[in-house]
Amino acid sequence: MSPSAKSQRIWFLIGLVLMTYCVLGNWLVLPGYRRHLAHVGGGEAVPALTLIWGAARTIVWMLSFHLGALCLAWAALVAGDGPRTFRRWFLAGAVVWIGLWAIPALPGPYRAFFAVTGVLIMGLILIAFGRAALTGQAFADGRGPHWRIAAAFFFALATWDICGLGSVGGILDPDGVARAASQTLVVTQTTKLIVELALAWALTAIAALPARKPA
Repeated sequence: MSPSAKSQRIWFLIGLVLMTYCVLGNWLVLPGYRRHLAHVGGGEAVPALTLIWGAARTIVWMLSFHLGALCLAWAALVAGDGPRTFRRWFLAGAVVWIGLWAIPALPGPYRAFFAVTGVLIMGLILIAFGRAALTGQAFADGRGPHWRIAAAFFFALATWDICGLGSVGGILDPDGVARAASQTLVVTQTTKLIVELALAWALTAIAALPARKPA
């Protein structure tokens, strides 16, 4: 087995383990976190040790999906033998974004940000599909699979945040106390979601552009 193939399998297995823990966290961590939100919404005091232990488990669980997706994307990039420079920039950008994602609250103004980013995403969607529609060239003839892998990574993160909005965010239970307690979480998570979608569509649009011809 070549070193690259061995590295690919190792990163894939690490990603698989993290994803498995992410799924198990729905039964091991999420119920406790929802109870915590309910206590906060009801004005009840939570013991410091209980709060710290619960927060640590929740943070590890929340990051397990992102880190797992990063490991899987990295394994795919290694398998595809993508350019090393691209892989380095992707890893740096992914780590920076995961760090920003971990911040509990992001600053506004939210309405202006959503309006501008929404228009930007629409333009990126037009670019992503417009090249194939107007030129008749297949999407796969673009700049290479590594761009699409990077786009898929951010689409994966956006998928996770959509799930969070429906469960932890309390959207599925709008009258519950957890909904009122997590209003800031809902706004922040939605902001992160729109950023991830913008990044994903930007990478998809770049992937659809004609490949650079060697000099």
